[in-house]
Amino acid sequence: MTVTSLPVNLVKKLWASQLWVEAQDDIFFKRFIGEGENNIIHKKNDLKKDKGDQITLGLAMKLSGAGISGDSTLEGNEEQMTFYDMSVSIDQIRNGVRLNGKMEEQKTAANLRQSAKNALKVWLSEKIDNTFFTTLATSPSAGRVLFGGDATATAEIVDADKLTTTLISTAKRKAMLATPKIRPVKIDGKEHYMMLVHPYAARDLKTDTAWLNAQKDANLRGDKNPIFSGALGIWDGVILFEHENVRLTTDGASSANVAWNTLLGAQAGVWAIGKEAFWEEDTFDYGNQQGFATGIIHGIKKSIFNGEDFAVITVETGAKAD
Repeated sequence: MTVTSLPVNLVKKLWASQLWVEAQDDIFFKRFIGEGENNIIHKKNDLKKDKGDQITLGLAMKLSGAGISGDSTLEGNEEQMTFYDMSVSIDQIRNGVRLNGKMEEQKTAANLRQSAKNALKVWLSEKIDNTFFTTLATSPSAGRVLFGGDATATAEIVDADKLTTTLISTAKRKAMLATPKIRPVKIDGKEHYMMLVHPYAARDLKTDTAWLNAQKDANLRGDKNPIFSGALGIWDGVILFEHENVRLTTDGASSANVAWNTLLGAQAGVWAIGKEAFWEEDTFDYGNQQGFATGIIHGIKKSIFNGEDFAVITVETGAKAD
């Protein structure tokens, strides 16, 4: 009997493709990622085509001059354009698993290759998600941070400095009036900001009467866009998402918990891809042991131009543990 089998390299590509598709589906930030500038996370694939270990993005500031009226001479009075840039470096991350040996495989009927792929898929998606959450909330610039209650610094935050609808609206106004303005993203023709909140902050928000009434009277019912899936709710044009990976520290007063909630606008972060997730297989100990590995060459960075967070407002609040 003649049996047709795939060449080893094609098998690797097939498994790499499957792993990458499934891992991306599991990434929480998937809903925010796109290759256009109207996305929370701007995905850049340039380094997949060109060699290099970093990509540089430019930002042209809006013109602010008054212009020339009537027949006044424009020549020689043109406005000078201002440009800023930022670089995103990429690196390789990998992980792998190795089976004990053929005797171990003999003991179980489980598809160990499938089990390895599932384990590596979960690791990869969680690794990417964790990097997004950490990167966007770390080291906010001075002009892009708000504090709950009466606090004016992280070290002053206490449990009572909770997340409220008033604070959400303040964060939105801060984004709208920033220079340059933090652009909302357009979803089905409407403009929205996104906000990621820690479960403790979400718990406190749910005690806000204004929030409760808004969700009861005008929640997300009828919104079909996938970006709304899993949302906690909406307030004043800000869609809130609750997630356990939102940064939580003990930097408050007397080591109080601080939730580093983040309001996000268009191009809040950049995801540079050098090589999409790959899959490798190898044998050890004279073929007795089988190993599987995955990895990706990429870089994630918060957008910062001229020393200021470009599209992130960090909202630090108290987050008392249950």
